[in-house]
Amino acid sequence: MLYPGIPVCQGGGASDVVRAIQQKLADLRIPESSGGKALEVDGIFGPSTEDAVKLFQAQAVDPKGRALEIDGVVGPMTWAALFRTEIAVAKPESGTLLARVIQIARSQVGVMEEPIGSNRGTEVDQYVASTGLKPEGEHAWCVCFLYWCFMQAADAEDRPNPMPRTAGVLDLWRRAGDRGLLRVGRSAAVANPASVRPGMIFIIDSGGGFGHAGLVRSVQGVTLTTIEGNTTDKTGSREGVGVFERRARTISSINTGFIDVTRTF
Repeated sequence: MLYPGIPVCQGGGASDVVRAIQQKLADLRIPESSGGKALEVDGIFGPSTEDAVKLFQAQAVDPKGRALEIDGVVGPMTWAALFRTEIAVAKPESGTLLARVIQIARSQVGVMEEPIGSNRGTEVDQYVASTGLKPEGEHAWCVCFLYWCFMQAADAEDRPNPMPRTAGVLDLWRRAGDRGLLRVGRSAAVANPASVRPGMIFIIDSGGGFGHAGLVRSVQGVTLTTIEGNTTDKTGSREGVGVFERRARTISSINTGFIDVTRTF
């Protein structure tokens, strides 16, 4: 079955969901199989349950065959491994502005700088110019790419572009807050992965006033498929050379947070 959107379970919680987790761990004889005491099924996520979850995480892999994070928290990946469930892929709602933005962004995948490493090129210059900058300045353009995609989608629907007009990653985060746009910080996103939705913009602070941003295309558990400009397909660098669709980021790897420019809080 699909991962049902159960909230993240961790130390201190008490519920029927916790009881189900404990029963499954007990059925697997964890922690007994490692020489520990049989786990009590009482519906309380106490230290013994957290330790049992960590033992399970050390032995299991996620649905994609990758090692689980050993943190004692039952998030979507641990849940899927524990109950052997399929994790639903969250996709944009059809007919929305965000769905159109994602479609436009996908049409740009494969665009490369001309020449490589110049922050220039026919399409790149258009991205940069959309934010009011002169392409001759050879600007970093990850946010410019996003603004252009939102501008194209908004123009097609004859409505104002909801994204703040800026080329700066951290400036975008600040302006979104000033406008009252929905921002989900890293800690809130990690605690509730379902709060991260397709069409959101992720923000990474690289230090020194620099950063990187991209568009969330889909979410599967805590794994993101993203479309990013001014990056590379392998490392996801902010000093990249083109537009790529990437499947390597997770929610916890986004150290600042996510913005939904179509919603306010």
